[in-house]
Amino acid sequence: QSCFTDVDGGVIDIKESEQKLLILIDELTTTLSERFSSGVQEVSKVFSDFFSEVFVGGKAKLTLVTSVKIDEDEKEIHEEGIDLDVALPNKKVKELAMFSGGERALVSIALLFAMSSITPPPFMVLDETDAPLDESNARKYGSMLKRLSEKSKLLVITHNRETMNHCDMLYGVTIGVDGGSKLLSINFKDAQGFAK
Repeated sequence: QSCFTDVDGGVIDIKESEQKLLILIDELTTTLSERFSSGVQEVSKVFSDFFSEVFVGGKAKLTLVTSVKIDEDEKEIHEEGIDLDVALPNKKVKELAMFSGGERALVSIALLFAMSSITPPPFMVLDETDAPLDESNARKYGSMLKRLSEKSKLLVITHNRETMNHCDMLYGVTIGVDGGSKLLSINFKDAQGFAK
């Protein structure tokens, strides 16, 4: 009979553990949902600032949306997502797909920089992120780089001269007379002193 008591006690322990785990899962789900929601609001505010800096008179925000899907068992599944709401100045088009390539790139860059500003990484590598930009949009990109560089060290790989104008240090590879590659570096602060 003592064997049955141990088994019954083990079943009770398992059921109690199951209940505690279910409560913990509910608490974690609530906490994650609240943090995600507040994180989206925080990113939305910074994204709006970056966006209005790049597109003067434009407005942008992120909003949480919930979509309902039906799975194979005919059960409703509620999924949370993020909606990107942008409005350019002097344009009635609000759909991102209708923007020019440069405009879409700037919107994406503003969103990336906004997320990076919330929890700044110590170091970022941006490889040709300015490739689709024309000269005027590259100037806007450069001003965003300056703002982001206040919080993180940036390594920007580019061929765009306008972007290079916004850098503190320039590294390049050139081919020497002998046909070998040579590394070239210019510190713009030092170069300004030599130019004077």
